[in-house]
Amino acid sequence: MNRIIKMRRILPFGFAGLLPFDWSTNDIVSKDTKTSKAFESARITETGQDRLKRMFQSDDLGTVSSELNSIYQAGYLGAFIGGLYGGILNSRIAYLNFMENNQATAFKSHLDAKRKLQDSVTMSFAKGAFKWGWRIGLFTTCYAGITTCVSVYRGKSSIYEYLAAGSVTGALYKVNMGLKGMAAGGIVGLALGGVAGTLSLLLLKATGTTMEEVRYWQYNWKLERDAAVRESIKAQIENPPEINQAHDSKVGEKKITLDNV
Repeated sequence: MNRIIKMRRILPFGFAGLLPFDWSTNDIVSKDTKTSKAFESARITETGQDRLKRMFQSDDLGTVSSELNSIYQAGYLGAFIGGLYGGILNSRIAYLNFMENNQATAFKSHLDAKRKLQDSVTMSFAKGAFKWGWRIGLFTTCYAGITTCVSVYRGKSSIYEYLAAGSVTGALYKVNMGLKGMAAGGIVGLALGGVAGTLSLLLLKATGTTMEEVRYWQYNWKLERDAAVRESIKAQIENPPEINQAHDSKVGEKKITLDNV
């Protein structure tokens, strides 16, 4: 009760109806439910190596795990945002430099000037996109990879893997600047990783769940979906629909082929 009163004092606007949630009644799942018991039993029987090994395994169709897929998506998103940022930044600089350096240049026509300006801006956009894209993509991939691997191995999420991932990736990002640069990058990455980890854990706390539960049920839902797809395909092969039977009967009787096409 005292906790609820303190939260009301801290967040008066939220309890006044301005925020669409109530911190005192978050989604708390009972430990007696079937899903919670299945999750707890899996945690007891599995080891860190088993979870980490399963993370890097693919199914029969070549689909990667949800953890590895999240790392890929983080890397692709980082590369896209970095490429967009670098391209816009470099193209703007190229535009200003072209306008400044060619004020007294005599072009054959205004079309020739526009063509050269477009070529300069396009090349600068491509160079800036490549320069920033692979760096930000590698940074986000390393950060998400370290965070995910550590949390999967430990079987729980905490602020420590975010701090470790931020410091390691920050140091690697400044590896070309020597030990001092790596130390500075590690400190900045440690701070940014702490901020990102705090926000992520607060979001999970507000929903009343954990990242381990999300990953566990993503994996099981994927298995159930694949099993349902296999059963559906098997049922259609054993008992094909009427339209398929009619098509097979007509094609089989006339022996229609594509040889004459």
